[in-house]
Parts: sequence; C-alpha cells; structure tokens
Amino acid sequence: MKSIMLVIFLAASFVIAAYPCNAMQLYLPFDEIVKQADVIFLGKALEQQTRAGANDKMIFTDVSFKVERIIFSREGLQGKVKDDILLTFAGGKMGEKIIKVSDVPFFDTGSTYLIFTLLDGKTYASPIVGSYQGLFQVLTDEIIGISYPLTSGKRPIVGIENQDILVGPPISQIKGGILEKAAETEEVRWKYYDVAPQAVEGEQAKASVKQLSKEMPQKIMNIDEFIGEINKRIQGNK
Repeated sequence: MKSIMLVIFLAASFVIAAYPCNAMQLYLPFDEIVKQADVIFLGKALEQQTRAGANDKMIFTDVSFKVERIIFSREGLQGKVKDDILLTFAGGKMGEKIIKVSDVPFFDTGSTYLIFTLLDGKTYASPIVGSYQGLFQVLTDEIIGISYPLTSGKRPIVGIENQDILVGPPISQIKGGILEKAAETEEVRWKYYDVAPQAVEGEQAKASVKQLSKEMPQKIMNIDEFIGEINKRIQGNK
C-alpha cells in the first residue's frame, strides 16, 4: 500500500485537502513576536513521538525539549515551566500514513533551539509564535564555543532594524568565527500562515526577514546579544 500524503490547512478547524496547498502567516514585527509568546526558552530537542488524534483522522507529533534556559514566562506560568517542555505539532507519520501540515516545523533531535511559544493549553497546528518567525536554531562554533541563533533556512542574524530581523545568506557551520556559506537552491522567501486560507497581498505580504546581501556579513549576532534584544522588549512590555 502506497504512503498517503495529506496536506492540511488550518482554518476554523483542520481541513484535509487532496491537493498541495500553501498556508499563509502574516508578518509579525519582532516586538510582536516577543509580546505574543507565553514562554521564550532555549532548549534541546530530545524526543519526538507521533500519536493519533480523535477518531484517527489526525496525527500529532509531540516534541520534548530539555530546557537550558528560560528567558521569559508569562505571569501564571512562572514556576510551572521547569526542566522539560512538551510542544505538540499537527502532522507526522504513523506506519504508511503521512500527514503534512504546511509551515509546521521539523526538529533535529539533539539540536538546540530558541523558541517563542504559546503555552495556554490550547491545541494549535504549531504553538510557535508566527510559525517559523518564532523559531531559531542555535549553532555553536566548535572552536571558540560561541553560539549563534539562525532563522529559518539557517540564516545568521546581522541585526534588528525597525522591528525587522536582518539576516545574511544561509550558512552550514561556523569555525573559529568564520562563516561557511551553505548552498542556496531556492529564492529567498518567507512563508506566511494565516488563520484562514486566504492570500496575503500588498503591504501585509512583506518578508519578516530581510537579507542584506549575498555576501557574508563581517559580524553576526551571538545568542547572548540576541537574548539581550529580547529582554529589551520584555522590559518595554511591562
């Protein structure tokens, strides 16, 4: 029996489509990503388990993270968020059945991530704020030990300007402070995800990250500098 590939849209409820479709995520300014998050944390992806949803119509993937650092937790969650955080994502594979949800991220087991997440007890296609906009994989320079956050597509952060995250070309690794450029096979593009399956046009459909140039930047933000930018906005929201 051939594998079944289903692509899901998130509207008022999950709708299964028999054809490929693109979801849309409205651009979120960096300040808004920080503001919407219930918890912001650094954590290592440890275990991923798939399970069937109600009536076996949906598959969910539970991803367990070993918390390395809590950057922020909303009032009421303080003290409840401890050593491990479990996040649930729509989609996954069980046997020959595969359900793929557009713009729901995949995680590399053993890798560390900085995550802006909702943690309000509700079920989402992805609990990460703004889909990929609130997800950063952490890459560590094996020689000097400094860690750096990368956006979707493994792009290093050069800075934050007018609430846009400025990035460089995708990189494969950092050694001794030297960035090694990764092969880029697709046009630089940010995917959007809306609560309804509709096109986003005009001013709303701008990139949430801006690439400065195709050349490697001279300096990129390390994880402590990026967390410093997050903390500035947390303090501003009080």
